[in-house]
Amino acid sequence: MSILVVLHEATRTGAPKVGGLIAAALQEREDVRVLCLSDGPLVPWLRERVGAGNVAVIDYRNERHRVPFAERLAAAEKAIAEDPSDLVYVNSAAASEYVVAAKAAGLSAVLHVHEKADSLRRMFEIDLTKREILALCDAVVLAAGDLREDLEAVYGFVPERVFDFGIAIDAEEMARLADEDAPVANAAGGRIDWGRRLAIGMCGHASPRKGADIFLAAAAACPGHDFVWVGNWDERDAPDNPVLAEYAQQRLPNLYVTGGVDNPYKYIGRFDLFFLSSREDPNPLVLAEALVLGVPVLAFSETTAVTDFLGRSGILCHGAANAADAVRVLRALDAEEVRSKAFRGLTERFRARFDIAQKIGGLAEFLAAV
Repeated sequence: MSILVVLHEATRTGAPKVGGLIAAALQEREDVRVLCLSDGPLVPWLRERVGAGNVAVIDYRNERHRVPFAERLAAAEKAIAEDPSDLVYVNSAAASEYVVAAKAAGLSAVLHVHEKADSLRRMFEIDLTKREILALCDAVVLAAGDLREDLEAVYGFVPERVFDFGIAIDAEEMARLADEDAPVANAAGGRIDWGRRLAIGMCGHASPRKGADIFLAAAAACPGHDFVWVGNWDERDAPDNPVLAEYAQQRLPNLYVTGGVDNPYKYIGRFDLFFLSSREDPNPLVLAEALVLGVPVLAFSETTAVTDFLGRSGILCHGAANAADAVRVLRALDAEEVRSKAFRGLTERFRARFDIAQKIGGLAEFLAAV
């Protein structure tokens, strides 16, 4: 079977990374090509894993949301006509013009849904997707089981063919990257001394959605812990950062910002706790990555669709992400307990649940039947 995998972005995290892992794993079984709708750090990785000749890029320069749907659809129809496949696998509703283009070309279309109801409705408002898309899909793959409820709430139905795929990571590659030399992180107070105090970490572009303001407030309220933000924070790379001016003014000695990095895992593996400060993060791949690296997590129940796997492996606060509840938890942390084997010794259990090498067989069988 020939499969075209369409990725709406080319980041090394979240839905694009899951789509890339699926493409690389399916390549061992099928004829797979990948089309990225933006350039980014995932592209070199894809070319290495899937083959340079099997990866193409249509670079919208992160402005796809400004391009009318009809114009994006015309580009999708052209791309599919130039590279016909048996099946088009679309990694996000944000790239759903490829569902329409696939059906217009007489091909099977599978949509991988990561978005919760509120995200889908916002996509309708900015013309990033259409309400008719789900009815055109031959099958749907879910990033979490309870996204069925979101599909029902938004579209009024759930397709007959649904596969609950969940989260996927490449456990072997991630463990290798996490084992690199201790990373450098700087703050107003100097360079971090890993292990001296509890290191509380978060990853992503600073924005209201990622809760950069919540993370900053927690750092200000908990001076006894070190807080490490792995990702872009400055105005040029994170223009939506709601606390850039406040961050520059406060210059907290316990808040470390790495900027963009090629390897976030060498930071994540050294965290004592991963704090998902996001207000909305329907597919937090990084939670699974942290757990497989033995790092417990703190998250909020309204943030994500995948809270069901936390169990005793982290701390789950009820409701929406907010600084006050996070601070109450963070102030109560006991370093010895957080670093204990009971908290950090869970890798093998989660490896079996999330490792792409152990999950791809079921998805491949599902796609073959579409």
